[in-house]
Amino acid sequence: VVEQMCLERAVREEAVERWKKLYFAIKIELDDLIHTTYGETLRQKPQEEGLKTVQELRKEVKVREETIETLKRRIALMDKQRNEKEREIDLLRQSLRILGNGYGKNKAPSSATRNLPIFKTKFIGCK
Repeated sequence: VVEQMCLERAVREEAVERWKKLYFAIKIELDDLIHTTYGETLRQKPQEEGLKTVQELRKEVKVREETIETLKRRIALMDKQRNEKEREIDLLRQSLRILGNGYGKNKAPSSATRNLPIFKTKFIGCK
C-alpha cells in the first residue's frame, strides 16, 4: 500500500512538473509576443489580429491554470486520503497489538509469577 502511494505521488509530482514547464513555456511565449508587438514598429501586426492572438493565448493560459488548480486539488485530496489510510493502519496496528497482549494473558502464569507468593511470604515474614 505504501509503495503504491509512493508511486502515485511520484506520478503526480511528475505531472505537476510537466504542467509547470508548459506554463513557463507559454509565459515566455507571451512575453516574447508582447515584446515583438510593442517593441518593433517595422513589423507590427494589425491591432485586431494581435488582440485576437493575445486573447486566444490568454484563454489558453486560463484553461491551463484551471487544469493546474484541478490537479492541485486532486493532489490535496490524495494526500488527505493517504493520511486517512495511514491513520487507519495505525489504528489497526494498535488493535492488533492490544489483541496480541490480551492473548498472552490467557496462558498459564510463568514460574516467576507462580513463585511470587512464596517470595512474598519468605521476605515479608523476615521483617
